[in-house]
Amino acid sequence: MSQKRRLVISLAAGIAAALCASLFLWSQAQSTAQTQAEIVEQFKGGAKQVLVAREHIASGTVLSLNLFEEQTWPGICLPEGTLVAADFEKVEGHRTATTILAGEALSRARVFDKQLPLDRLSEGMTAVTLPADNVHALGGELLRGMRLTLMAATPNGRVTELATYIEVLSANTSAIQNTPNLLAENDSVENSRLTLTGAADTQSLPHSGESLHWVTLSIPNNQVEQVLTAARAGMIHLVLPKENLASAEAQGSENEFEAHEDDTASSEAGE
Repeated sequence: MSQKRRLVISLAAGIAAALCASLFLWSQAQSTAQTQAEIVEQFKGGAKQVLVAREHIASGTVLSLNLFEEQTWPGICLPEGTLVAADFEKVEGHRTATTILAGEALSRARVFDKQLPLDRLSEGMTAVTLPADNVHALGGELLRGMRLTLMAATPNGRVTELATYIEVLSANTSAIQNTPNLLAENDSVENSRLTLTGAADTQSLPHSGESLHWVTLSIPNNQVEQVLTAARAGMIHLVLPKENLASAEAQGSENEFEAHEDDTASSEAGE
């Protein structure tokens, strides 16, 4: 047998051996994947796509998608209240209520149920807290989400417009500080949560003797200095144009709907 013929036979044998090895490995991979799928399906509740922390997430961290990776977990391994990946948009931008450990699946128990007012700031905006009173601020009936126009009185007696469509992030009344026993001692945790989320507003407080104490507004960066200057001179008036009232009413309806959802969820959990 010639050397050339032996070389051809050797190459053919090598190719055949490589094909057989590739076929074997492919078969093993398919078998492993099928076995894995069967094991997952055997668990009660099936498999769910959840978000797992990439690393340790400290309490008070603003939630964003880059903190997690999506994984498939058997339903039986998931604690009560675990969020599926598709529902992350409901809590995105909220803060963590407690620490989330690396490798832990995200659950509602780890997240504040409301977004904090200051976390709603848009790019190019600054949160500014101004002293206020009922006379200069709509009788003290400011609500989060209202869009105000800021007017300033000049020394010559004229009034000029400082800024428009300014969002109210939160407001405080002296009734919160002066009303004794506003909440019972066993409600102190809930009171703290309401304060953090900005849920305490003038609608939920007694109307007797309350007065506006301060207001926090979302102001464009380039207008902060002039607003603070006017506030220091004590000449700012908070005005609510009729066309901006609709957005405030819509925001109020949204908050009521969210509160109703929370109450419903709590009732179902209690059952």
